[in-house]
Amino acid sequence: MKLFSIVASRSKALLFRKSFSKRVISSFIATLAMSVMTLLFTSYNTKRIAHRVTAGEAQAAAFESVEAAPRGLSRQRKDFDKALTILADGANSNPKLNEYFERVTKRVRGEAMLPENGSGIRVARVSLSGRTSSDAQISRLSAPAELKDYQPSAMVADVEPLPEAPPSARVAMPDVDADGPAIASSGLTVGDMGFDLNPAIQHWVNYYTATTGGRRTMTIGLSRSQQYIEMARDEFRRAGVPEDLIWLAMVESVWNPTAVSPAAAGGLWQFIPKTAVEYGLTVERGNDERTDPVKQTRVAAEYLRDLYTLFGDWALAMAAYNSGEPRVMEAVVKNGRANFWELYEKQLLPKETRDYVPKILAAIKVVSEADTYGFSMDSLAVSSGQ
Repeated sequence: MKLFSIVASRSKALLFRKSFSKRVISSFIATLAMSVMTLLFTSYNTKRIAHRVTAGEAQAAAFESVEAAPRGLSRQRKDFDKALTILADGANSNPKLNEYFERVTKRVRGEAMLPENGSGIRVARVSLSGRTSSDAQISRLSAPAELKDYQPSAMVADVEPLPEAPPSARVAMPDVDADGPAIASSGLTVGDMGFDLNPAIQHWVNYYTATTGGRRTMTIGLSRSQQYIEMARDEFRRAGVPEDLIWLAMVESVWNPTAVSPAAAGGLWQFIPKTAVEYGLTVERGNDERTDPVKQTRVAAEYLRDLYTLFGDWALAMAAYNSGEPRVMEAVVKNGRANFWELYEKQLLPKETRDYVPKILAAIKVVSEADTYGFSMDSLAVSSGQ
């Protein structure tokens, strides 16, 4: 129970580390760990909220009691332990990291905390009403056989609206479109993620819209995505993850549920076997649940929610999805602050990861204005099997 032990003992360790030995501190850990775990898991199902179902989504308007997405980490993992240990060690000598560590531990315990917001990504709750254009677009391509019996979840997102991006999010990366509006909503996005364009994101916008290879990739991905968007949105909303973040699948697999990478990552969301098994999927020859779009999407949403709980920032969560929690936390500690764009500028992350986050944001930008960029629904005649 190392992860929960770190959380439970941190506040005491900070107060008494100069006068108590590690052996004394460990006694506090042992006595508090079980109670922390109990509080964490019993708090999952206590919140109830009412959500109004509109006439366009049901036979008549009504209030429905639904379960809010749980807070805190959904499970224990060695990589979570390693990341917390790395941050705890860095916090001992850096006051800013110490403050960050305190916020991280509160999130891990399931307490509500304001986001770090170092990336400049703004997230806001979007009503389920008024999505008829989206539904119409999605229905133009039939769902695959494995989704015919899919039942939407009863849980809904618990994502707090974020304040405007602070200047620190753009210190080293001048905006190209700093005065523009937040990301637009379209039939392919719901508009729950907003961010300003910068040169890193614009580079990949240009790739998807102004290069032959990029446009072909985007067209194929858009065509395939129509079979999975509704299901993916529901699972992300259920887990408390921004729905527009489903376009991470565009970068991971181009929405191909049978994709396999050279590193043995598989499925829409490209889980390596280790992570898939840790999140409850079966990965065996002849029985690889990573090829099940619903099961893997549910796990992807849960994992992203855990990563956000750990880092408190969606850009860092995306980076950790690609590079792993310990590596991203090491970069945060080296930087002294949890700010993805500073890690980008200082090249504290691998190049693949530095490109990964702006590439996802660029995909969301392009998809949110698909018609503007020439990706009309009529142009999606490319076979979804390509």
